[in-house]
Amino acid sequence: MDRTISALLPAVSLCLLGTVHAQDAVPVARWSIGASIGSGGAYRTLINTAGSELADRIIAIRDDREHPDLAIGGGFHVAYRLSDRFSLEAGVAYARFGYAHSVDLSDLTFGDPIDPRRGFIYNTGDVPPESWRFVDRFHYLEVPIGVVMELGQGRWRSSSSLGVAPAFLLAAQDLTVSTYADGRVERERFEPLEDYAAFNLIPYFSTGVSMHPGGRWNWSLRPTFRYGALKLIDAPVSGRVYSMTLDLGVQFTL
Repeated sequence: MDRTISALLPAVSLCLLGTVHAQDAVPVARWSIGASIGSGGAYRTLINTAGSELADRIIAIRDDREHPDLAIGGGFHVAYRLSDRFSLEAGVAYARFGYAHSVDLSDLTFGDPIDPRRGFIYNTGDVPPESWRFVDRFHYLEVPIGVVMELGQGRWRSSSSLGVAPAFLLAAQDLTVSTYADGRVERERFEPLEDYAAFNLIPYFSTGVSMHPGGRWNWSLRPTFRYGALKLIDAPVSGRVYSMTLDLGVQFTL
């Protein structure tokens, strides 16, 4: 009898320990919700849709003078876990794309147009600005749909996502920033002269790391590349926007 009890004690102990750990562990669930926010750089690629030499010259001039603008974005999503490695996710997000052009007063000669969008600017004040910055920005409401892959075990894992976001243009803005010698900065916003496309398709890819500290929460940090597949405008010189951002995400398992 004593031998039987001695033989059963280890098994009973293991069962009790397993019960305690099962009560402490978070139940495995397939659904989760999350949010992300990111910032980086945005730019555009120009397209000669007319096939003319004049359009090529315009593109060369713009490529020489224009430079990237700040890209920002963020959103919310719902994810469904297919397996230990793969999940499907969909959500709603905001993304800002754009590009800029800077002009310094010392680089100008008499008769030079300052604003490339409107030509000449006539100063109405006593002192002209020392520099101007002209920014074209595009604000989109996105519906990202994609696949997320996680590799590895433990707290730190490799995390990547691939998908496409139907995007709806909320607003297109022209911004002029004038900087004066005394440090004063003036900002003016204008309605764009062009009629930009109201819809875009934006494929995206990201890869980085995710952290699982325990419980229902996990975090991710992924550089993300987005590229607008559709043209901004129907014109002899059109363009497509793209961005590279560093996105911080958080996810809660339901």
